[in-house]
Amino acid sequence: MMKYHYGLTIREGREKLKMTQTQLAEKWPQAGGGTGVSVNYVSDVERGIKHISDPQTLRRLCRILQIPLWKMGLSDYDPFNPSTKHPNSNQENANHNENNGIVKLTDSPFDRILDYKNCLVEAKGDCFISGTSMIHLTDDSSDILQAKLATGNIYLLILNPDWIERNASILTFIEDDEYRQEFHHEIRNSIRKLNQLRKSLPQDLISRLKIKTYSTVFPYIVTGFDDGETGKLVFEITDYIPEKKRPRFTLHKLKGKHTLFEQVKNKFFSIWNNHSISKEI
Repeated sequence: MMKYHYGLTIREGREKLKMTQTQLAEKWPQAGGGTGVSVNYVSDVERGIKHISDPQTLRRLCRILQIPLWKMGLSDYDPFNPSTKHPNSNQENANHNENNGIVKLTDSPFDRILDYKNCLVEAKGDCFISGTSMIHLTDDSSDILQAKLATGNIYLLILNPDWIERNASILTFIEDDEYRQEFHHEIRNSIRKLNQLRKSLPQDLISRLKIKTYSTVFPYIVTGFDDGETGKLVFEITDYIPEKKRPRFTLHKLKGKHTLFEQVKNKFFSIWNNHSISKEI
């Protein structure tokens, strides 16, 4: 089976617009500014030989090729223009709650892990967790995870270590190049701990702990829960530039289909249900 890469989506978008590779090469955004690349480069990207690691380049390509951002694993929420409304939202949803249920917004690293853990402690119903927060949770939160399995399912999305080993350059939040190249070892260790936790569970709880790896850029690091009536999320936008100032949101579930809560949750499960980029472990 062909492995997914961004080039497949780029080629699909280009062909839908009846644009040639030459025409796209002329419009192709450069990471340092300006436009224009060789036709060979476009061809290599579309065939998966060369990869794009800069999220801003991907965003610009989405605009040029009229590709929905979610197809590239990018957030519809624009941190540079937070007042932008969801393109499908009506006036009732737009006016429902201006702060979208946000109770905390910070770019400080202080209390970062505590914010995620507090959300997990408060969780009711089903939980969904992704990103590097998984590494910290597997270190000292196994008792919390086990307790939550008594009341609902836990969906865990963790980066595919083989994929991240090949694409370590996308880990721009890690400054040290050597650590970036070795980061996949931490992910493998987290998966090992999760498997140990699953083996230790009572038989009736094992099926509630659902674990998948994913092989793409996911726009959020997230810990959240939803019991149907109430819900809460703590998440960061991973494609935010600069990485050191990534906003971290804590927000509650509100009524409506186009809230920020629903956007993040739906994005999580769109990755979960996409079998071309996620697999069970």
